[in-house]
Amino acid sequence: MNIKRIEKLSRDAIDRYKLDLLGLTVFTEAASGNYVVTPLIAALAGSNRVFAITRDSRYGKAADVRKLTLELAQSWGVGDRIEVVSDKVPSILSQVDIITNLGFVRPIDKKVIAYLKPTAVLPLMWETWEFREADIDLSECRRAGITVLGTNEREATLDLFTYVGYLAVKLAFELEIEIYRSKIVVVGSGIFGNSSVKAFDKLDADIKYIDLSVGESLGSESAKAAFRDTDLVVLVEHRSPACLIGSGGGITVDELLTLSPHLSIVHITGNINRAEIDRAAIPCVPQKSPAPGYMSVATGYLGPKPVIALHTAGLKVGEAMARARLAGLDPIEAEEKVLRDLPIAMGFDSSHKYTQTS
Repeated sequence: MNIKRIEKLSRDAIDRYKLDLLGLTVFTEAASGNYVVTPLIAALAGSNRVFAITRDSRYGKAADVRKLTLELAQSWGVGDRIEVVSDKVPSILSQVDIITNLGFVRPIDKKVIAYLKPTAVLPLMWETWEFREADIDLSECRRAGITVLGTNEREATLDLFTYVGYLAVKLAFELEIEIYRSKIVVVGSGIFGNSSVKAFDKLDADIKYIDLSVGESLGSESAKAAFRDTDLVVLVEHRSPACLIGSGGGITVDELLTLSPHLSIVHITGNINRAEIDRAAIPCVPQKSPAPGYMSVATGYLGPKPVIALHTAGLKVGEAMARARLAGLDPIEAEEKVLRDLPIAMGFDSSHKYTQTS
């Protein structure tokens, strides 16, 4: 990790989004790698108190995360503002103005929400279409008056989906796919698919795109023609839960190997039968593939900049909501004001509005 660069990027992002958390208490996570930044950003932006929860995970030990977080906090001049904790303690939750939805904070369930003060707010560090009931009890947030908004990752100052394409490129290089003049098939839809196609096209790949949003099927003759003799299949389907590759999917592993015995796979998101792919000894990165709708690896794998930008923007959404609530606006008024004034804020569709869950 280039700590000096991470600090510079963090301070630059705070200036870019005019993040000012003075007088506000934040509850977030302390995490490993490039995700160490969130409590540090909150403290640098003036938060009087930042509580950061951590635990052991496959990414690192809690003791190591705590040590790094506090060392950086001390060296960045905010050591007195950050406390790393291991539990969602009621006496801490009751102080919170902003609670983030990051990994170690989840789930934010009815028990957690009960301890939050009425003016607490919950900024999502992603767009609202990514919402999952298992992560947050949104209905209970609505009932309790906890304002919840997402972060618009497409907003010009963020433009985070462009990183998805470069993430696919990085994974391709890890598979020793040269990209230049290599035959590459992108399978996906929407902004994930478009971003990946653009990134590979810039590097002069022989690119084919199977766009699932227009009804293309992996079993169609046109898809099979695209797969024939390909070097790499890139999976970036973030919308549909339908199986793409494997028994009962759009195309079986055997069919794929018949078309191109030497292919490799980059999996960013999309439903696949990973066990069948591994049994067939098809090179596939990353090593594990999560459930449909989740990314195998996030854009933070590229470097710290996308994480810093997203989490700073998310905290800005939290700041705007918290200021509105503390100024006396009710939850609906606060949400409407933030959406009107802040382009990086994103609301929910009609099925998740206050009026639908009150």
